[in-house]
Formats: sequence, structure tokens, C-alpha cells
Amino acid sequence: MPAQNYQKDFASFDGKIWLNAASEGPLPLAADKALAQAVAWKMKPYLLDMGKFVTTVTGLKRSIGRLLGVDEADVILGNSASYGLHLLANGIPWKKGDEILTMQNDFPTNILPWLALEKKGVIVRQIKPKGRVLEPEELRKFVNARTRLLCLSHVHTFSGHVLDVAGFAQICKERGILFVLNLSQSLGAMPVDVGKFSVDAVVSAGYKWLCGPYGTGFCWIKPRLRKSLTLNQAYWAAMLSREDLLEECPLKLKDIQSARRFDVFGTANFFNHVPLKTAIDYWLESGLENVKAYHDTLVDRFIAGLRGSDYELISPEKGEKRSSLIVFSHADRNRNTQIYEILLSRGIYTALWKGNIRVAPHVYNTAQEIDQTVKALREI
Repeated sequence: MPAQNYQKDFASFDGKIWLNAASEGPLPLAADKALAQAVAWKMKPYLLDMGKFVTTVTGLKRSIGRLLGVDEADVILGNSASYGLHLLANGIPWKKGDEILTMQNDFPTNILPWLALEKKGVIVRQIKPKGRVLEPEELRKFVNARTRLLCLSHVHTFSGHVLDVAGFAQICKERGILFVLNLSQSLGAMPVDVGKFSVDAVVSAGYKWLCGPYGTGFCWIKPRLRKSLTLNQAYWAAMLSREDLLEECPLKLKDIQSARRFDVFGTANFFNHVPLKTAIDYWLESGLENVKAYHDTLVDRFIAGLRGSDYELISPEKGEKRSSLIVFSHADRNRNTQIYEILLSRGIYTALWKGNIRVAPHVYNTAQEIDQTVKALREI
């Protein structure tokens, strides 16, 4: 899909510039149309036959499987990235003294579920990195015989750095440590092949770069790990067949080992899952290699525009560690809040995190919008 065609696939922003896909991505027009169809089903419930309840789930899992490069049968539907992390935190049979490693100043989603385990005697270590993000060699110093799990982001929300997934995966493999990766800031912005990551589980939100509805997310858990979870979760739609529902005898709990056992309740949530599937299919059709290439042109343009100004780049300028998130600060960091608010007053939507300004352009943004934003920054 040519870069110049992306903008026609999204609604008009009414003269505003939305540079915050890392927080909330807008629905593509195709997903909006799919949502309208799902609303029509609810307005006329006789349209909601059993087939729609089934395909809403199976179709979405198929698309997510293609997106991640995994078997669709191993995809678990949730409502956020947090959903998958809580499945693991609540389902892994922990022992007193087990250790979990996270990165200090990572997004709270990756830390809070594990902290809640401290009351069970699990030790959670938040490793402070020497630089913006943790490096594999830093991790080695904290690994010991009690280390059970490592949880990190693929792309760091607050600095835009891409973490060395391969390096961490190698250490975890050597030491028998579970490796959990949050893909919320990479899926939809770059190609991701979970099969090449050598991780034990991935989680992601569906409403950021993937541009799905808010309250969507999913995860993939390696089958062997998934089958070891001891979570008490028995949602009737996941546990019972149509034949079971016709019986009048006492119910018996089946030992279901499939991923659907852990799907979020109300799995056939067509208001969310129908447009999410359409949004994911849009990215699959567009080709995430093409999306990443278009992002690179916007990021290059923005960074070039800041050179020689009063702003300093916090995210990487180039190379494998650079993502589609651009994080920067004025030389006088005390001015960043004011600058953010001035941009907002001019209809330029960025994000303010940890005292720094973050810009996250997506395919609906144009070179002209990047130039307009840079011009505004230089004038402030």
C-alpha cells in the first residue's frame, strides 16, 4: 500500500495533529464500519446467530495469530496487556523465595502484578538500568538460582528505546528463567515475529498502535507454561460444548488445556472484537514492513528538524534501538510542561511523561504535520 494512501483510510482530524498513537490509536475507517455492523446486530438481536458469536472469536484469534506469527489456537483474548500478565502472576505456582526481575521505571503494567505476589513471599526486584533501559549484561548480575521470571517491554514507553530481546532471551534460556515480553509499543508499528523471540509469553494492548477499540488486548503463552497454570477460571462459554448445554445432568468440570480456557469473560464481545479484527487485518494487508518504513521517514524528518535547536533527544537518533516513539526535552526541562500545553493549545497532541515530551507518529500523519510540529517547537 503506497504511503500516500494511508491518510484516506482514517477519519479527518479536523485540523488537529494527533501524535500520540503510543497512548491511543484512532480506529481506521474500515474498523469503524465493522463496528457499525456489530452495533446493528445488537439493535436487531435476531441478526445475532450462533455463527456470529463463534466467528467473532475464531476470526480475531486467526488474525492475531498471523500478526504474531503463532498458532491461533494458542492466542488468548483479553481486555488489555494487564490481563495476560495477571493470568501469569495468579496462575504460576510460586514458592516462597522465588524472584521476579523487572526494570525500574518500566511502565507500571509490567511491575504491579508481580508486586502483589510479595505477600506470598515472592521477591520482586526492580533493576535500575545504567542508561535509559536495561541491557542484558546488567541483568546477569541479578540472576541467581531463585530467579523464576523476567518481565520487560519490547519498546520502552518513557524513552522510546527498543530493548535487546535476543540478548535477554539467551540469558533466560541459559538459566531456565521464564521471559515475558510486553509488545504494546511495538505491535502495529513494526513487524514482530514471536517465534524468533524465544520468549515464554507475550502480552499486548489492542488500542495503541494497532488502532483497535479501548479495552482490547491479548496474549500468547507457550503451551507448556500455559498448561502449568493453576488459575481458577471456568467461564461457561469456554468450558462447555453445545451438547453439554443440552444436558440436564449435574455439570462436571472438564480438564480443558486449550488457550480458550483463559479467554476474557464475554469473549464474543462484538463491539470490541469485530472492529479490532478489522483493524489488525488492515495492518496485515498494509504490511508492517511498509508501515515501519513510513514511520522511519516521519521520525527521520522530526529528528532532523530538531537539530541545532534548544531540544535534546532522549530516544535513539538511529539504529536498531530506535523505535517509532520520539522522546525529547527542552534544554531547560522545567519548560517541558509549558511547551506541551502550548502545543496542545495549537491542536498538536503529544504526551508528557516523566517530565519529557513524547511524539508518536503513525501512518495517518503526514510530512507536513511533522514540519508544522517542529516549526511550533522552534517558535516556543
